[in-house]
Formats: sequence, C-alpha cells, structure tokens
Amino acid sequence: MKRIVYTFIVFFFAALTSLRAETTDWIEVHGGAVRLISAGPIEDGHYLAGLEFMLEPGWHTYWRYPGEAGIPPQITLTDTENLREVEILYPVPERYSDGFSESIVYHDGIVLPIRIMPDDSEQKVRVDIDLFFGICKDICVPGDATLTLNLNPASEKDTLAAKLIERDLANVPQASTADGLKIKSVSLTNEDRLVIETHVDAGSAPELFVAGPEGSYIGLAKLASQSGDQATWHLSTKGLKSSKGDDHLRIVLAVDGLAIEHLEPIQPSWVN
Repeated sequence: MKRIVYTFIVFFFAALTSLRAETTDWIEVHGGAVRLISAGPIEDGHYLAGLEFMLEPGWHTYWRYPGEAGIPPQITLTDTENLREVEILYPVPERYSDGFSESIVYHDGIVLPIRIMPDDSEQKVRVDIDLFFGICKDICVPGDATLTLNLNPASEKDTLAAKLIERDLANVPQASTADGLKIKSVSLTNEDRLVIETHVDAGSAPELFVAGPEGSYIGLAKLASQSGDQATWHLSTKGLKSSKGDDHLRIVLAVDGLAIEHLEPIQPSWVN
C-alpha cells in the first residue's frame, strides 16, 4: 500500500512539471497498466530507463521466473536505432501462494530498471519493444504492449521518473556477496534434489529465489533448516534444463532489504 501511495504522489507532481524526459503513454491491461519511463540524459555511458507496471489492488505480475505457475515478462526488441546494449534488471520479488501453487511475484507498482547503452553517446536512441506478461488476481490473464522510447542526450533530467526507477534499482540484487550474505555451496543429493547452503545473519528471515535457464520448469526452493547464521535450502531438479549458451542457475538470496545474486554453473548430472 505504501508503494501505491508513493507512486500516485509521484504521478501527481509529474503532471505539474515540464522537465519530463521521454515517457510513453500508459497501455492499460486487465488489472493494471504498463509504460516505459526515462530518468533523462545519458550518464556514465548509459541511459537509465524503466519498465513500469501499475497494478490494481490484489493483482500481481511475475518475476523473471514465475515459479510453479504464471507468465514471466517476455521483452522483445523489435526495432532499434543507435543501440549497443540493453540490460534489464529485476528487483527482489516476493513469494506468493494461492493455496494450490506457489509463485514469485510483484504486487502494487514495480519498475524494472533498464540500462540502455548507445553506440554513439552524442546521437539519439530509439528502442522499440514488444512486451508479453501475465497478470493475476482471482483469474490470470495475459497482458501485452508495444512501446517505443526515444532518448535524447540533450534532454533534461526527469527527477520524478528518476526517483521511481532508483527506488526499485536499490532493490536489485548485487553480484557476489554482501555483508552477512553468501551462497556457500550447491550440491546434488541422490534424490534429484539440490542442497543450497547459505550464510545469513543470525535470527534473520531469509528468502531464496532460483531461476533456471530458458525452458526450465523448476519449483521453488524450500527452506530445510536454519541454525545461527547457516540456512539450508532444497530445490528439486525436476524440470531443470540447460543449453550451451544458457547453463547457469541464477540464485537470489535476500534478507532484510539486502540481496545478492549468484550464478551457479549447472552440472550435467543435475539435468533430467
């Protein structure tokens, strides 16, 4: 609820300012809306943009891997100009159960931060995307949108859009380790189950999310035990896939506002 109030306050003041960078119109879908926003001019060699979802109360959409049910955001570049690279970032999600299955979701409003690197920093950039995603409450429906963002190195900073992007950029997991957080080991048992050993702060309530390569349909990691600063998770390998160009597990460990992301190479014995 706090996120919704914060976002609507930002929208109100955005309507009063003329210092807006490029922002697309909202595309309404059943249960919410989606658009692209930009923080403004190029900084440190890239533009900072965001794919913003505004969800009605009770509705949710999905992380990069949905869990046992759902459709993750599928973002396809359809046409570009002066574009070298696009990096889409995913803030820490939350676990959700509907009584039948568990999913990995976002509620209320969420911005997926996007770093956009141009070929020529002095020229304009155009990014066209097709977006397909799932959105659910009592029912689940697909959402889709076609969005075009034009970025200009001479544009002025959009302070309000920047705040929205930076709010969720702060919740993107960091690489490797953070104070008190570490993926210690990942090993396979003889029951086709991965054991993930982690280091966390004693007395904390950690959460672990795992995404497999494209085509994987694994479940959610389950907390098996926690004692002191050690937490152990179990993850079934059923449905795990791997390919030559996509052969890592993406493991996110989150505790009390801190999060790390760890890439673990998939061993041949893990794949069914």
